[in-house]
Amino acid sequence: MRRPSQRLAAWIRKRAADVRDGIGASGGTKRRFADSESGIATLEFALLVPVLLLLVYGVAEYVNAADHRNKVSALARTLADLTSQNSTQQITLATMTDNLRAAAPVLAPFDATLATIQISAIGVNAGNATFVCSTWPTTGGLRTKGKTTTVDVPTNFQRSGARFVLAEVQMDYKPLFATIISRLMEKAEAFNFRWSESVAWPVRGGGSQGTGLDAEVVMPNGSPCDPKLT
Repeated sequence: MRRPSQRLAAWIRKRAADVRDGIGASGGTKRRFADSESGIATLEFALLVPVLLLLVYGVAEYVNAADHRNKVSALARTLADLTSQNSTQQITLATMTDNLRAAAPVLAPFDATLATIQISAIGVNAGNATFVCSTWPTTGGLRTKGKTTTVDVPTNFQRSGARFVLAEVQMDYKPLFATIISRLMEKAEAFNFRWSESVAWPVRGGGSQGTGLDAEVVMPNGSPCDPKLT
């Protein structure tokens, strides 16, 4: 039979061994956690996904904006060409209405009703005095009839008697995810901007008003350019 002192010594040794085993197990767990790589892929995925989504959105937005810009430019050229080919000098309202119908297919899939369009007959007289001789539409457009200094006259038209068609198109661009951006950002309107396209086009139809004067077309309810104005 063991003495009390022996039993106490055995109990102390047992407790010491239990403590050592516990410390060893804890240290091993810590080392195994530090050496484990099972969660790295998940962490990298969580960090990279927002960046990848931002890149995908940026590319999509750039392509969409470039396509929108090209369509606005194509519409201005199309309307200028259609107007310049009018077989008679005076263009009827029905003809201009038909020409304007080109906006929907040219701008598709963008909403053509958001475009501001104006077609003008421009005349250049002596001293390069430039006039908006007639314009359509006459209200709600970008220009009014009369002398102007805001038309950028191409070099080949900078001469007395020059006549040409000026087609101007303006159209607002809205981001692909405008609703989401407006909710996430207080100043989302910074992502909205307006494309402006101005195309000067030679007259291919119409008729001349006199010697030395280019052929011209006259917008609905308008009048020919007066070569005497300066």
